[in-house]
Amino acid sequence: MKDNNELGDCCACQGTTNVRNVVMHDKRAPVPGTGWGCVVCHLPNDGAISVICDDCLENETEIREACWGYPNEKKRVSLNSLAEPFAHDMAKH
Repeated sequence: MKDNNELGDCCACQGTTNVRNVVMHDKRAPVPGTGWGCVVCHLPNDGAISVICDDCLENETEIREACWGYPNEKKRVSLNSLAEPFAHDMAKH
């Protein structure tokens, strides 16, 4: 298995192997401008994201952390600490 730690540790198991999957959450990111957004409904890139390894994705392992800043900065925060909602404006989709 390839040790791919460009995105930092897995937000579910904290492993470093094959961390290459990005998960978007319906919560606001802790650092504005470093998450997901939408060009259709004009959302800024303020949605929280997590990165997880292939094994956790396949096994649907519970994600416990979100990225604090960009994933490659390798900082994490508890997913439960993010409380502000962030979602698409479905009227524009």
